[in-house]
Amino acid sequence: MPRLGRHDFNAKLPIESARTPAAAWYMDQNYHELDLGRVLHTSWQVVAHQQQLDRPGAYLAGCTSGQPWVVLRDAQGDLKAFANVCRHNGTPVAEGRGVTDKLVCRYHGWSYDLGGRLLKAPRIAGIADFDRDDFALAPLPVKVFGPLILVILNGKGCDFQADEVGQSLNQQRWEQLILRHHRRYELACNWKVFVDNYLDGGYHVPSLHQDLASDLDFDSYRTSTFARSSLQTVVSDDESGERLAGEALYVWIYPNIMINRYGPMMDINVVTPLSPSRCLVTFDWYFEADCTDQFIEQSLLASDQVQREDIEVCEAVQRGMGSLHFRPGPYAPRVEMGKFEFHRLLAADYHRHD
Repeated sequence: MPRLGRHDFNAKLPIESARTPAAAWYMDQNYHELDLGRVLHTSWQVVAHQQQLDRPGAYLAGCTSGQPWVVLRDAQGDLKAFANVCRHNGTPVAEGRGVTDKLVCRYHGWSYDLGGRLLKAPRIAGIADFDRDDFALAPLPVKVFGPLILVILNGKGCDFQADEVGQSLNQQRWEQLILRHHRRYELACNWKVFVDNYLDGGYHVPSLHQDLASDLDFDSYRTSTFARSSLQTVVSDDESGERLAGEALYVWIYPNIMINRYGPMMDINVVTPLSPSRCLVTFDWYFEADCTDQFIEQSLLASDQVQREDIEVCEAVQRGMGSLHFRPGPYAPRVEMGKFEFHRLLAADYHRHD
């Protein structure tokens, strides 16, 4: 792992005295490698939605932070996850999405059952001491959280600490919503800039999202932080607005999962790094079953407007961090608690010895 250098962050200070991290956290290749190896590869990552694996044999393959994976339902309907890497030459054993009774590498035809065990390895005669049980696919820890399927990319299990925010989402009946739309945005900023923006306790909303802010009662805005998650809540003061009716929940789960539950809908954002200065944000929108196509279309347009406003400011922040005059600034103690906790968790992971 790379050295941290002289760009540290003092996680021991209270928020009132602390300063935000130096630009190196957001710009240096060393920190990009730390983000991958000590943060994203070791934490629970969203890879699929339960609706995508709705029957035995259903599978979905993808790649997250440079690590290929495949998740599936076996013949008994149990959820499994593996590194999507053939044990011969490393080629994927599954691509895209579908239904199957086995996983087959298209390079040399090695095949595996849905439990990851090697079934067939053509033309292996002559290999000394070959035992097919030694060549099973590498399993990944997998779990279900509401409608989401998560894995740990390095294959080592750890606790998923999201009970408090999970209870709030359960009270809002998030499992009853239906996945309706998916979209990706590529941003010219570090992935942590996007998370920082999300976790500022609504600080930026009145200035940046004026259309959204006009429907919210900011006197009701609250932020609660937990071990590895946070919850922001705010009440809509627009009684005629269907989309933002009632209380909105903004859930963050360390390091890169964001879940927004409001009115009859929900959107889930996951941000992953592409380089020190670029990231990818995937959005998935869920709606109640009786939402009309017109309402869904209008909601997607409103959500896209907010996202593009966030993209513009996040990219501006990234450029600003490259200035010769950039210096770490203070936190707003009454609103930026979530952002501060994010930085403290990152600092702990950066200094962790594997």
